[in-house]
Amino acid sequence: DAMLVGAYDITERKQAEEALTFKTALLEAESETTIDGILIVDDSDHILLANKRFGLHFDVPDELLSAGDDRSVLNYFTDQVEDAEIFLERVKYLYGHPDEKSRDEFRLKNGKTFDRYSAPLVDSKGRRRGRIWYFRDVTEQKQAEGAVWQAEEKYRAIFEDAVLGIFQTTPDGRPVSINCALAKLHGYESPAELMAEVHSLAEQLYVDPSQMIKLAKAAATDTDVRGAEVEVFRKDRSKRWVRVNLRAVRDVYGAIGHYEGTVEDVSERKAAEERVQFLAYYDALTDLPNRALLQDRLDNALANARRRNEKVALLFVDLDRFKIVNDSYGRSFGDDVLKIAAQRLKGCMREQDTLARVSGDEFLIVLTGVKDIANAAIAADRVMNVMRGEFTVQGHSLGMSCSIGISVFPEHGANGETLIKNADAAMYSAKDAGRNNARFFTNEMTAEAAERLTLENELRLALDRREFFLVYQPQMEIATGAITGFEALIRWRHPELGLIPPDRFIPIAENSGLILPVGEWVLRTACAQARKWLDEGLLAVPVAVNVSAIQFRQEDFLALVRKVLEETGLSPQYLELELTESLLLSNQNVMCAVLEKLKDMGVKLAIDDFGTGYSSFSYLKQFRVNKLKIDRSFIRDIGADPDDGAITAAIISMAKSLNLKVIAEGVENEAQMSFLREHRCDEIQGYYFSKPITATEIVDKVLNAPAQAWLRGSPVLLHHDPRVANEAQCP
Repeated sequence: DAMLVGAYDITERKQAEEALTFKTALLEAESETTIDGILIVDDSDHILLANKRFGLHFDVPDELLSAGDDRSVLNYFTDQVEDAEIFLERVKYLYGHPDEKSRDEFRLKNGKTFDRYSAPLVDSKGRRRGRIWYFRDVTEQKQAEGAVWQAEEKYRAIFEDAVLGIFQTTPDGRPVSINCALAKLHGYESPAELMAEVHSLAEQLYVDPSQMIKLAKAAATDTDVRGAEVEVFRKDRSKRWVRVNLRAVRDVYGAIGHYEGTVEDVSERKAAEERVQFLAYYDALTDLPNRALLQDRLDNALANARRRNEKVALLFVDLDRFKIVNDSYGRSFGDDVLKIAAQRLKGCMREQDTLARVSGDEFLIVLTGVKDIANAAIAADRVMNVMRGEFTVQGHSLGMSCSIGISVFPEHGANGETLIKNADAAMYSAKDAGRNNARFFTNEMTAEAAERLTLENELRLALDRREFFLVYQPQMEIATGAITGFEALIRWRHPELGLIPPDRFIPIAENSGLILPVGEWVLRTACAQARKWLDEGLLAVPVAVNVSAIQFRQEDFLALVRKVLEETGLSPQYLELELTESLLLSNQNVMCAVLEKLKDMGVKLAIDDFGTGYSSFSYLKQFRVNKLKIDRSFIRDIGADPDDGAITAAIISMAKSLNLKVIAEGVENEAQMSFLREHRCDEIQGYYFSKPITATEIVDKVLNAPAQAWLRGSPVLLHHDPRVANEAQCP
């Protein structure tokens, strides 16, 4: 038998296998020292190598790896991956394209992230033998990168959305980076617009460029600049105040690489601080110096006057009847009057003098370098002339005037406090003398000032002490001689000072607010007296009560009138309220509403002091008044002054056309009476008919005597009651 033996040369294959085995052994040795998980799979899906790190990374059981089946390991592996479909799709693609290399990332369900690298496995001759996979755990790296990204995003958000302006500049001041807040602070639409137009923050945005240079030098000394306040420009060249924090950032060699800092707009706070500082020394309404600054300037003026042997004059200026204007037209109107007055006073002063508003409607002028007293008198005349001009306020025109008190250093005081006090006393003396004039201080005026203070203190006690009483001045119808009413007039009999005229205490009552309780007492007492006359069957005519502007403007005035009428039991038709013309014009819409309600109650209304200070009386059509009372200033010279006669005749004619009654007050002689009778005036009131008398005298004299017996010269009027003889001069 023959034997056929086939022999093949497998040297090459054996060498290749040995080489692959060696390479695999080498890889195996290396694979156990690396941090990467390594998996080598041949073309038959058999695992040639899986290092321990691979098993640890993915928690693959040893027995599964020992079996060497790549598909089983892949299925196990896929269950742990978050996006399994994407993961498998990539694996299948690479197995289908054995020559491609790949690098990607995937994430396990447990939160770990892996970097995956795959490449073909080739032998020494370049023949493909399978695929090798590397898996590196990059979880911590990704977390660190995420933290960095978040920090960058946070910084970017802070940078872009911060309320504070944030900037970085080169050492020479060129902007490198700025945020939106800084751009908007300077009036630019965006950071890009600012950086395109501004090449140097110091030169273009700082009002004083040297300030930025100083800040940079301070920061360069390794001392951060904190809270520096500087003034900067906006794009439109308007100015803002900002607060700057600045630091120098150095490179590894210690050189300044750039500056960075923050900018905060503090303009509003700065303005508020300046306003507070301003208000400490200036009046908020008129912008004039206040009493504090005045005192400081006065002290300096006196010190200079002593050194130079000169005089200093003080002019204490007070607006006449301002309180009536303020109460009648309202505080806003009064404020506008004060502003105009301040401007006029400024206009007539020298630059070296000081004008201050010390309170209310009171101004004080300090004149320096005064050579003699005559200079002060000339200055006072100049002030009075500018204040006499017509004031046009909120559509109203009114005449104003002022009273001035003058004190001079050193004649009237050695210090500021004394000079101010004495000028104040002189001003009150000017008012007492009829207003619209100026007076120099005299020693007697100190006593007058003390008396005014005493009167105010005593006035507060007068109601409780029952020191007030009323007198009544009859009003007569010219055509018949019949009595048509009585005007109630308050009098004050002080136990020590005697009878005090109303023109002395009524202004004090108005200035102190005491006019409210005093006015209520007058209203209640007059209504009670009128009710008593009715009950006794003696008299059935209205009683007229004057109402001050302060009373009328009280919110509860209507309620007060209604309450008094109810409590006294007086029918409204027997009460007549006398209101001043200026009060009615203060706020016509409000006045109309109040007057309508009073008329609806049945109360009669009269306009007192009619015709003073106004050129048009068309407003009368709006008011449902019953009577006009011609002011005594027109009646006084009615026979001698053609203008007064013409005005009086015009008022009577106009009233007749509006079906209003007209009464003339202050009638004292036959010439006045004849004029009024000729022009068909309805009623008169005054000493020609009767002076004010007490309620007792009305019963004794009026009701028991014919009307003709009341004419002036009748024995009935002469020395009727010695206790009230001094009332002859009372209004």
